[in-house]
Amino acid sequence: MTRTYPGADIGSDHDLVLATFKLKLNSKRKAMSPRLHFDLEKLKDPNIFETFRAQIGGKFAALTLIDNDVDTMANSLKEVLVFTAEEVLGRKRRTIQLWVTNEVLDLCDKRRELRKRKFGSNVAMENYQLANKAVRKKMKEA
Repeated sequence: MTRTYPGADIGSDHDLVLATFKLKLNSKRKAMSPRLHFDLEKLKDPNIFETFRAQIGGKFAALTLIDNDVDTMANSLKEVLVFTAEEVLGRKRRTIQLWVTNEVLDLCDKRRELRKRKFGSNVAMENYQLANKAVRKKMKEA
């Protein structure tokens, strides 16, 4: 609701305005940590499976020697699993479109890294532009 009050003696041709409004605020949502998706398909390869098992076993042996409370042990266990999975398996890429291949995604990752350094020098800018052209070309081909 809005209302004006003309005739205020303030030496101006402006009128006072009174407004009433209702404001509904949504509750702020708690930001969730993104879920990590690892490429579990790689575990079907026996060589990668044995490498993963060996690295996990070696890191767990050190955890058993530490005498801590349950929360610390659980956090250490989680860190070991996540670090080893990241190192051996890598993250799984979500393919939204069927035509997006791993080659295109690799080129996009390379371009993303070059983009961070493109303002450093002319050579870096040229490398970024070449990578950008390569990504566009592969996308058109796909």
